[in-house]
Formats: sequence, structure tokens, C-alpha cells
Amino acid sequence: MFGNIYGFASLLILSCGVALLVTVLVHKSLRTLLDEVAAMPSCTTFYTRILDIGVFFIALSGALGTTFDLKKDAAFMEYVWKVAGGLSSTFGLTCLYLASYVLILTILVAVLRRRP
Repeated sequence: MFGNIYGFASLLILSCGVALLVTVLVHKSLRTLLDEVAAMPSCTTFYTRILDIGVFFIALSGALGTTFDLKKDAAFMEYVWKVAGGLSSTFGLTCLYLASYVLILTILVAVLRRRP
């Protein structure tokens, strides 16, 4: 039973770590881009928060969507594969979310860019 709890806890921590890493890597560049293009602090705050919330919700859904119902005599590698399966869904959904987010921001930049 404790193996299932430890597996779930490690998946939750790794999923949130992935979300935090994505947020940290994108945050500064995104704020700079939005400050330049939109020139509205509220717009910058809104779009960065939408990114943060979306990435963290995807990380949580990837972790909570994985069931750890392995038997007591399950090998350690079975737990590793369960965690890897949960991370796989987290990575996949994060990539889809980021692709749609970039599409929306591309449209926003095209509409709001400064014309000479």
C-alpha cells in the first residue's frame, strides 16, 4: 500500500516540477513580448497567469488521472512505469496546451503589432 502512495506522491511532485520548469523557462520572455506588443500591464498579467494556471492544471490532471492500484508484491519497475505513464500524459497535454497558447499569442501579436 505504501508503494502506491509513494508512487503517487513522486508522480505529483514530478508533474508539478515539470509545470514549474515550463513556467520559469517561458515567464521572462513572455512578459517581455507582451509588454512590447500590448503595452498594457493588465494584458501581460492576464496572459502570463493563464499560462501558469493552465500548465499547473494539466500537471495536476496528469497526476490525478493515473491510478496506482498495484499489488503488494509488485516489482519496483512497475511503479516506475506507472509514474512514467503519468508523466507521459502530462508532457503530451502540456505540449498541446503550449502549441495552442502560442497560436493564440501569435494572433494577438499580429493584431496588436505597431504599424509604421
